[in-house]
Amino acid sequence: MRILYKRAALLDLQRTQDYIANTLKNKSAAKKLVASVLQAASLLSDHPMMGAALNSRYDVDSDIRFLVVSKQLVFYQIVDDSLISVVRILDGRQDYMSILF
Repeated sequence: MRILYKRAALLDLQRTQDYIANTLKNKSAAKKLVASVLQAASLLSDHPMMGAALNSRYDVDSDIRFLVVSKQLVFYQIVDDSLISVVRILDGRQDYMSILF
């Protein structure tokens, strides 16, 4: 399966990287986190169901699934048999449900 990153997901990842690198002054940790997130998300191409369904955890009518990578949550949708769309990459410590919906 092909993985498509939505613009919002890429911006989320960039903001997180910038925060860790510039605000926390840890460029090495920022690079490692981004690499970890991208590595884990790449596994979805062979194992699209490896993330949990959001509606199994919350009472929402949604086909969004999520994958936990460190403290980041990779939210994605299986579009069809050939495409996965990564919609957001958010910190699990923030109110991600209000951001998603």
